[in-house]
Amino acid sequence: MSLLRCPYCQSNDISVIESPRHLPSTQTSTSQTASLMSPAALAALGVSVSKTLNIPPIAGALAGVVIGGIWMLLVDDEPQSQPRPHIVYRTEYYCNDCDRSFSPNMRN
Repeated sequence: MSLLRCPYCQSNDISVIESPRHLPSTQTSTSQTASLMSPAALAALGVSVSKTLNIPPIAGALAGVVIGGIWMLLVDDEPQSQPRPHIVYRTEYYCNDCDRSFSPNMRN
């Protein structure tokens, strides 16, 4: 005889259900760094810096593109691992008599 009872019909005919929930892992810091160090972003930065230093803007743009291209080559050489989702199992109970499910917190 099971000590667990259904809170709806008080039956002892209970089954345990474990359902996996996939929680995505977040890796926003690497994607933000990649977008900040892209050749286009560094070219725009180079243009604005060269204007303040009274250097032709094309020189700043070229320097930014070259630095951004080198950065992208260095970052692309690092091994890229796929982020694995975090799996959490949620436990529920199912009453075989009244066909209702309930959480462990609801049990009597």
